[in-house]
Amino acid sequence: MKHYITLKQGREKKKHYENFPVATLLYPKQIREAAIILYHFARTADDIADEGNLAKKERLMKIQGYEENLKKIKNNNQNVDPLFQDIFKIIDNFSISINLFERFIKAFKQDITKNRYNNFAQLTNYIDNAAAPAGEMILSLFKQNTKQNIKYSNAICQAFALIGMAQDFNDDILKDRLYIPTIEMKRFNLNISDIQNKIFNNNWKIFKRFWLKRVQLILNKGVPLKNNTKGRLSLQIKIMLAAVSLLIERMQKDNCDLFNNPPKLSKLDWLVLFCRCILLK
Repeated sequence: MKHYITLKQGREKKKHYENFPVATLLYPKQIREAAIILYHFARTADDIADEGNLAKKERLMKIQGYEENLKKIKNNNQNVDPLFQDIFKIIDNFSISINLFERFIKAFKQDITKNRYNNFAQLTNYIDNAAAPAGEMILSLFKQNTKQNIKYSNAICQAFALIGMAQDFNDDILKDRLYIPTIEMKRFNLNISDIQNKIFNNNWKIFKRFWLKRVQLILNKGVPLKNNTKGRLSLQIKIMLAAVSLLIERMQKDNCDLFNNPPKLSKLDWLVLFCRCILLK
């Protein structure tokens, strides 16, 4: 079996809460190890864009280092940093498009330079680079990346991203980032100060219902993927769809305050979801 040289690095990096598992034990070993490296690439670059106290210029310079390594890979130059030596092998072994990595880089740079979105179209364009490539990468690892499957996957990834944004409204505003489109802030009479002061008033409850209804409609477009894929990947997708449905259900409750107690998934939740999906397989 192939072992990637930064596998240990990927496991030792700072842990982040994730709604959806990225290197599930359901995957065959070689695919699982590749998924860990892909996650390590995305997680470390995202941390550069989001974490710590570096100035924007310093963050962009660090992201440029990732970009330069990808350019070398694109030119078939293997003289790259250790992480990208692994990525070079994964791209070669699984025929993953380097464009997916480039789209991630575009999103990371946007995280550094842009903190407001005027409308939902702008936000979805961002998500198309920040989240959708992950789904297509996983499809590629399983060699089930048909055009139709990618279309379904993009919808699921968009729904997942929107749920994650709803969970992090308060955390993001601490970084002066707001993913709620400006036009919708005005439409629902929402104030940034409410987020800062964790005041989840009636206007926010109305907006929450609007946001979740939209997420559900987007998610529905991707649901056919669970029956359009095979084997362990199909089971994983069923579990993930069940997970996001559970989060939507919990968020929809009147007493769910997204600023003070956004719902998270526990290990017990994952166990129950896994068992349910196995039984309904």
